[in-house]
Amino acid sequence: MNAKGKSGESREQLLQLAEALFGERGYTAVTLRDIANAFKVRQAALYYHFPGGKEDLFVEVIKCSLMRHLDGLNRVISQAEPNLSSQLNQMADWLLAQPPLDLTRLARSDLPALSQEHSQVLQELGEVCLVKPIQQVLGQAYERGEIRLVDSKLMATVFLSLIDTVHDMHRYKNIPKQVLARDVIDILLDGMRRR
Repeated sequence: MNAKGKSGESREQLLQLAEALFGERGYTAVTLRDIANAFKVRQAALYYHFPGGKEDLFVEVIKCSLMRHLDGLNRVISQAEPNLSSQLNQMADWLLAQPPLDLTRLARSDLPALSQEHSQVLQELGEVCLVKPIQQVLGQAYERGEIRLVDSKLMATVFLSLIDTVHDMHRYKNIPKQVLARDVIDILLDGMRRR
């Protein structure tokens, strides 16, 4: 393998390691030194791949994660049966197979710690990669007559938040993630009231 190939491989490994650290503790709690120690390099070596330091590394990690989510959501939506229950369950299964997004921490802590420009870029990309595919599914379900007219952006965000919560809740309930997600989706679709 040539030097360029090794450099690209090292960059990908660095992004994966940084994603795990940022995912576990958040942007503000992780230092560049933490990442360098975990990657077993000197801190200065990280600037080779990310001259802007920790913020540039975090932005790249989140961008890669969001693009992975967009690809994954679009793939499972296209493979699901053409009904909302199947599509939501397929999306939930895919999201639960990924590291937790921790959207609340991202919105409350991570994004405000970034420059305005980076924060704005990630917010817009998050909407395109996470919210829009779910909005589209909800819009199609409305057109098929499956659901009443709802604020699709709000419902897409609620769905993402609920599934994000399932990542943690299954440990306390001792129930598999997919079972909890199915229950959450059933409640979302059918409501909690007796009929």
